[in-house]
Amino acid sequence: MINQLLCFDVDGTLRDNVHHQVSHSTYQALLLLKEKGYKLIIASGRGVDSLQRTGLMDLIEWDGFVCNNGQVVLNAKQEEIFHATMRKDAVVNLIKKADQLGYAVVLKSHPRIITKEPDEFVYESQRFFKSIIPPVGTYQGQNVDAMIVYGPLGYDYAPFQDIEGINVLPGESTYADITIQGISKATGIQQLLQLYHMEGYVAFGDSLNDVEMFKHASISIAMGQGNQQLKEMATFITTSIDNDGILNACLHFHLIDDK
Repeated sequence: MINQLLCFDVDGTLRDNVHHQVSHSTYQALLLLKEKGYKLIIASGRGVDSLQRTGLMDLIEWDGFVCNNGQVVLNAKQEEIFHATMRKDAVVNLIKKADQLGYAVVLKSHPRIITKEPDEFVYESQRFFKSIIPPVGTYQGQNVDAMIVYGPLGYDYAPFQDIEGINVLPGESTYADITIQGISKATGIQQLLQLYHMEGYVAFGDSLNDVEMFKHASISIAMGQGNQQLKEMATFITTSIDNDGILNACLHFHLIDDK
């Protein structure tokens, strides 16, 4: 399996959503995988700036990064090799719908902005990710990499599903990722497979933005505490992130040796 790219989601997979830390067992597993010669990448819904703030990009010598659910891809040197931005009409239409419903939207632009003063849904999601809430601003036609809509826990975001040109990916907290239709973690991973002349990959994840990544993986590994829908489609369900989930999955598939 050494010719398979190993792809790791971040929140709820590499690091927990309570203490926002990478466990000792996960770190040791990553080091052992690198020693065995595997190529390892991060595949996250986070933007590059958000991922940088976690410190994970410098945790080990990663072989690439898929950010914004596939819309930005970086090589091992953190150089951009792919970047897609959202259709401007899709941005306008989504903000309009969110305004009608009273929901806040974060635009992953430069700089990031949020469309209204933070509410309880924004603050709950901030605690979940230990993220930074950007200043309130107005969309003025600038390029937007992706968006986040903040709604109630368990909300299906149905009013947004018919907006042309977007994917709506409800998260494990009070938010949904809004990405470009036809682009996903799977398409981002494909960019790195081509770069390294590899054909398959192993996916580790916990939430609905990992669905497309799981669909196209040679092996898909769901975290034990993860989303039930994702677990039902996984090749293997490992233990929870708080119970050595990454390490146990690597041992199960003999990716590393049991010492």
